[in-house]
Amino acid sequence: MILLRVPNLVLSTLILFISNFIVRVLGFLYKIFLSRILGDTYLGMYHMIFNFLMICLALTTTGIPTALSCLVAKRKALNDKHSTNVLFISTLYVAFIISLAISFGVSFNSSYLSLKLLHDSNFNLFILAICPAMVVITISNVLRGYYYGIKKVTVPAIGQILEQVSKIIFVILFVFYLNNKVMSCYIALLGISIGETINILFMTFYLYKDSSLENKYTIRTKDFFNASVETLKMSLPITCNRMSNVFLQSISSMMVPSRLVLSGISYSKSLSMYGVISGMVMPFVYIPFTVGSALVVNLIPSISQEMALNKYKVVLKKIKYALLLTISVGLLSSVFFYFFGNKLCILVFHNKLAGTYLKSIFLAPLFLSLNQTLSGILHAIRKEFASSVNTIIGMVIQLIALYVLLPIPYINIYAYIYVLTIVSAFTCLLHTFVLVNTIKKFKL
Repeated sequence: MILLRVPNLVLSTLILFISNFIVRVLGFLYKIFLSRILGDTYLGMYHMIFNFLMICLALTTTGIPTALSCLVAKRKALNDKHSTNVLFISTLYVAFIISLAISFGVSFNSSYLSLKLLHDSNFNLFILAICPAMVVITISNVLRGYYYGIKKVTVPAIGQILEQVSKIIFVILFVFYLNNKVMSCYIALLGISIGETINILFMTFYLYKDSSLENKYTIRTKDFFNASVETLKMSLPITCNRMSNVFLQSISSMMVPSRLVLSGISYSKSLSMYGVISGMVMPFVYIPFTVGSALVVNLIPSISQEMALNKYKVVLKKIKYALLLTISVGLLSSVFFYFFGNKLCILVFHNKLAGTYLKSIFLAPLFLSLNQTLSGILHAIRKEFASSVNTIIGMVIQLIALYVLLPIPYINIYAYIYVLTIVSAFTCLLHTFVLVNTIKKFKL
């Protein structure tokens, strides 16, 4: 039985890896395009707004889809179509209402938010551009969570590719027509919603062919309440973890330009330096996440099923497989960036400074990707609270360290690089400690 299950995990991971790889490559090429069209300053603005969008989405696109994926996987094992239907529809309603409320709240305060984020209320158009994305990305994530739960990863895999392609085509067509950096930045932000809408339409089309779902989209109030409570109860620790993580990360990224000014660098130059790291260096750093994200998506529902059946040997085997694969890819990436980071950035971005930064941050891909896999494993074995605490501790340390070190003239932007690497390694140790202690309690 074990021999049958592990290849299924490998196959699903391979499918998602291929789709994630295609999406990452397209996204990487898209980042190159944006860096040349927007320039360092507007690229920095784009990423600051994008980080703010991630804060707004943390409430609806992390814990809720993950919880739905786990719960649907368990119901499918029991062939309970009614409960599967109730869970899916109730989660979709709850997530939609929350995301719509957040979207309206942000749009009504766009001028104030623009002033705080970009130091200019006239850029409130950028804030308004991401408001539709809050709703469509939420719906898209819920649909993906459902498909992951029923082990049909091909549909969301293709949907993500369509999302990226449609976004890129939309932005390229309008940017070349407008030929204006301000409007180009606005179109780039609006393109996020366009791409996700295409993704939703594609996945919704395949819902009608889904034999795991009852052919009805209304449920009783009692079923809606019970299913919503069950989903929210499981998603709360995961959501708090992700919200804290994204919130603290976004604060640190927004803090970077203003704290760099205290080291004697102008705000425009500080924003430009942050734009180089976020728009040119970090896309390389996140390449190993292509494998990690494919693993985590499959591991959480898969290990959850085995834990429910007390198949601890199978769980342990899947954990070892996931960690070995993540470490291998992370190490290869780190070694490659250390020896070839300078040449790579000059070749791709024609930017020598980006190459210097990438070589300095070469260890981050290993620890960040390992943290992603370890966090997914801890969620699957119901240690999501410990994972949340570890992540929050790491992010608080990072925030304090950046606040103190960024204004120092001879360190300046390198504080961001060194702190990110050291804190990710520390968080990795905390996750490993929790995992080892939990495995010791398995009744093998």
